[in-house]
Amino acid sequence: MGTQKEEEGQYGVVKRRKVAAAAAADVTMDLDVLDCPVCFHPLCPPVFQCTVGHTICSSCHDKLPDKCYFCSLPTVYNRCLMVEHVIESIKVACSNANHGCIARTTYYQKEEHAQGCPHAPCFCPEAGCSFSGPTMMLLDHFSSKHKWHSPKVAYNKAFRIRIQVGSTVLVGEDGCLFLVNMILDPLGGVISVSCIQPHITGSKFKCRLTLSCTEPIFSKAMEFLTRSTNLYDGLPEDCIPFLVPKVLLRGDGTSATAMVGVLLTPQ
Repeated sequence: MGTQKEEEGQYGVVKRRKVAAAAAADVTMDLDVLDCPVCFHPLCPPVFQCTVGHTICSSCHDKLPDKCYFCSLPTVYNRCLMVEHVIESIKVACSNANHGCIARTTYYQKEEHAQGCPHAPCFCPEAGCSFSGPTMMLLDHFSSKHKWHSPKVAYNKAFRIRIQVGSTVLVGEDGCLFLVNMILDPLGGVISVSCIQPHITGSKFKCRLTLSCTEPIFSKAMEFLTRSTNLYDGLPEDCIPFLVPKVLLRGDGTSATAMVGVLLTPQ
């Protein structure tokens, strides 16, 4: 009876210590210790250790099955469950936390999460502007700071829009942003369309641009896959150009505009 009470008392003390430690936790840690010392990639289960205690990841274990990289001696590797428990229990903040991401992942999953994090920043392409942030913050920046026209548009439905020299932002029905830019050259206005995405992947949209008028009689159409960009390096230079002949531009110089038909189609 006495032994049972002692055990219950000891358990209570341990439990109170754990609760107190959790409440006052302020821990710093060199995350490099969570990397495989052979390949330097983050350790993830299963983790193996030699008879002395040196740990390696499963990939390196397959390459060095009978010899420790550090000891240079024959060894028998076993699972290191304690290290696996540690790496599973440590959670780290997303590198985009300052842009609004609240996700906390294991250290070895951090890079995978970052590659698809919706809060990853895009950048303002305006010369001299250093703003960066998620696409919705970027849209607000374009509208409030640079006063760029930003109409909402529907997919799979053609519409006409007056494009001015400089940048116009089209806001898709799912919140996706399309940057329409027009610059002037001796032949007329050159229009480019790119899709602003935090993660540069293959094109997700097809764009069709059309231009027509009755005086003078002229018609032109072009269809292409939009270039995806986070605008880190400014406006992409490899977009497919759509030329509006100078005679069809309204206005002169930086006040020139062009009426163009647009159709955006998700792929």
